[in-house]
Amino acid sequence: MEEVIDLKEILEILKRNFKLILGLGITFALLAFIVSAFLMKPIYQSESQVIINQKGKDTNVYNPGQVQTNLQLINTYSQMVNSKVVRQQVVDNLNLKTDEEALASRISVTSEAESQLMKINVSGPETKNNARIANELAAVTQKEVKRVMGVDNLSVFSKADENEKQSPIKPKPLNNAIIAGLLGLILGTAIAFMKKLLDNRMNTEEKIEQYLSLPTLGKIYKIQE
Repeated sequence: MEEVIDLKEILEILKRNFKLILGLGITFALLAFIVSAFLMKPIYQSESQVIINQKGKDTNVYNPGQVQTNLQLINTYSQMVNSKVVRQQVVDNLNLKTDEEALASRISVTSEAESQLMKINVSGPETKNNARIANELAAVTQKEVKRVMGVDNLSVFSKADENEKQSPIKPKPLNNAIIAGLLGLILGTAIAFMKKLLDNRMNTEEKIEQYLSLPTLGKIYKIQE
């Protein structure tokens, strides 16, 4: 027969293993906080912005068709920002001590819906280096769009500030501690129930009646002196 655990027994298991569950939660949380705060290198992020807008004498005239065309180009230009050609030029121009492939994972390009503005984000341990790379990516992409696409419709809207004081985007010690603490509680709870399910001892009258089909005639209590 399958062993069925009712709500009362679940609460009893949790109560009996409270120290184990709480201990694992606190231990995991402390370990995650210590590793995040003292052992992991902080990562910062710098952002430059470019805007897609047709240049020329008619730029002050609102053209819905042109705006829609610019919006459709965002995906193409986003891929160009983090393309091998652009990354290699940035590495060469700034004399970076890294290759273009390593730079790829540090770059992300985002844009809001129905917006002609693109944000070029560069992450890394050094804020000044991040800002230089973000600004150079914008400048090189602007040049490549003009060369490859034959249009001059990409402009630098704002540059990343090399001297900006930033807070790290990761790690987040408190967030990591909370997540690790919850995982510890879940693990402790799982261990408590596994101990219960794997316990084959005939130590309760319910188990005797369930497995042996024999009635309980009496109990022997241990008297505490």
